[in-house]
Amino acid sequence: MKNLKTCRINVMISNMDKAIDFYQGKLGLELINRYGDHYAEIQAPDLLIGLHPASEKVVKGNNLSIGFGVVKFDSTIRELEANGISFQIEQDGWIRIAYFTDLDNNHLFLAERKD
Repeated sequence: MKNLKTCRINVMISNMDKAIDFYQGKLGLELINRYGDHYAEIQAPDLLIGLHPASEKVVKGNNLSIGFGVVKFDSTIRELEANGISFQIEQDGWIRIAYFTDLDNNHLFLAERKD
């Protein structure tokens, strides 16, 4: 797609204030725009995350997965655990993955490639 300019992932959430607190306050990502409780944009490295209120048409949780590649896996886990985030960690040969969820049970993960 030669005309592609930006990409984003939209996350359906139940409470805008709590979602922003999770992504900005706990994960340390940047809130770049907020339009009341209708929409917000969170900037992660090379990824824009759009937060949308869930509707009756959208099932909460298990409808997407956002991955964050990290280089200091263990210290990142400790930092986020101190913010109240729990992980399920797996080692799969050349990659370590730490699965967790946001407040609406959307699936997220940290990943570190083993060289």
